[in-house]
Amino acid sequence: MIQVTDIYIYPVKSLKGIPLGESETGLRGLKYDREWMITDSDYQFLTQREIEAMATITVSISRNCLLLQSKDGDELKVDLNVERGGSVKASIWNDTCDAYDEGEVASYWLTDELGYWQGKTLRLVRFCSHGKRPVPAKYLHGREAESAFSDQFPFLITSWDSLQKLNEGLIENGKQEVTMDRFRPNIVVADINSIENKTSLDLVCQDGNYEFGLRKPCKRCKITTISQDSGEIIDFKEPLATLTSLGFSDDSHGAYFGQNAILLSDQDCIISVGDVLQTSTKSRDS
Repeated sequence: MIQVTDIYIYPVKSLKGIPLGESETGLRGLKYDREWMITDSDYQFLTQREIEAMATITVSISRNCLLLQSKDGDELKVDLNVERGGSVKASIWNDTCDAYDEGEVASYWLTDELGYWQGKTLRLVRFCSHGKRPVPAKYLHGREAESAFSDQFPFLITSWDSLQKLNEGLIENGKQEVTMDRFRPNIVVADINSIENKTSLDLVCQDGNYEFGLRKPCKRCKITTISQDSGEIIDFKEPLATLTSLGFSDDSHGAYFGQNAILLSDQDCIISVGDVLQTSTKSRDS
């Protein structure tokens, strides 16, 4: 029985995540997930790949306010309902997105907490509600899916089975075990083996009336080497080296963990911890 055990959103890309018991979801992902991101003053995106200390900033969100808190307790409050002027063009990977700059106070706070990046101040931007950033068509199989500021897909699903196998491999290699937060998933499931090899499957929740299509095993990067508590790199080779040796994915090169996914349901829905999922292959025939 495949079951949803954990749900996370990351309102600000590369800052700390928020565990949830349930979440609204849609074509663009879980509500508020990666709706904001940090950029330099030229609106080029930045992540923990560039600034490891991003991992130390805590995030919370309410109906009216986005709250960031540093490890020293300093806070930044961003009003969610303030009127905004014109948008800016923010770059993430090969995409240019319409975004709102959250202003000078946010810029000063982030630059003070995280430092300048290559001599440039930091900015906080929010994805425009009317913006479109479609998932590449080759992964859609005739469906529709978008993302905000996630790397490419609106959902990342990981499994406890894979983490257990990874940690067993790390122990065999004389290395430290890692925790699930290194992989920054949206949804964690139990009782599914080798999810990285199940790109041909969909995950269906009959009770919740939603369905995810697994689309691409997730190739991992430097962020997995960063402690999500301290923002420090514990071992610059691990867990990437062990992941590569374990060969979780059929793809021959790289370290893979988890699956990128899209929503196949035709309507917004609620996903909850405890939901039971079944596997299906029917969407490949549509």
